Amino acid sequence: MRRPVPALTASALALLVLAGCQKPADPAAHSAAAPAETGKAPAAGAASTNPLEPPERPVRSDAIGYDGFSGGAEAGGPVTARFGADAASVRGAWGGEMKDNNGQRPDAKCFLLYPVRGAITHQYGFLMDQGGLAGIDVYDPKAQAPGGGRVGMSIDEINKAYAGKIKQVPNPTFEGAAFLEVPAPEGKDTQLTFETDALGNVTNWRIARKGAMAHEESCTR
Repeated sequence: MRRPVPALTASALALLVLAGCQKPADPAAHSAAAPAETGKAPAAGAASTNPLEPPERPVRSDAIGYDGFSGGAEAGGPVTARFGADAASVRGAWGGEMKDNNGQRPDAKCFLLYPVRGAITHQYGFLMDQGGLAGIDVYDPKAQAPGGGRVGMSIDEINKAYAGKIKQVPNPTFEGAAFLEVPAPEGKDTQLTFETDALGNVTNWRIARKGAMAHEESCTR
């Protein structure tokens, strides 16, 4: 004898059948309705930006040259902070937040101005001595030195880019590391130097006035 299906079970089965026949909710329609439900439209780029971190300062890949720093957005724009410029001029040329380590070493004859973005500090360092802007350190892999050198290149790649111009000097601080010196074009009183790690890869580069700062000068760190 077949048992009758309990009323509760029959009702549950009916609900399951009804649910299976219903059309699934449209995710797009739900998303479109979300702003109306909250009364506020979602902020543009809210998922990819940190409101506590200031916007990144755009820097042209060729902004650092033998004459100084070009703060403009247009390619080949004017040099806005020439070597010898004072700290106020450098800050104005950068146009964003900058800090300095002046006073950390009272005995030092120079100090470092460095841009800040949130917790990120210097991908660029503006080296100041008693005569003003003396050099610019670059750690940004997007930046290109005059002649094509970049952070991350090997010694062989630098030698190819500056064929016949490189003078390699051992780094007295780190065994196996080196400085690769490139003379400036005729008439320029500055020099381009690439710093490598012990594996022979460029970690940073600098353009500075000749003789303004020795490689071992610690006021830059």
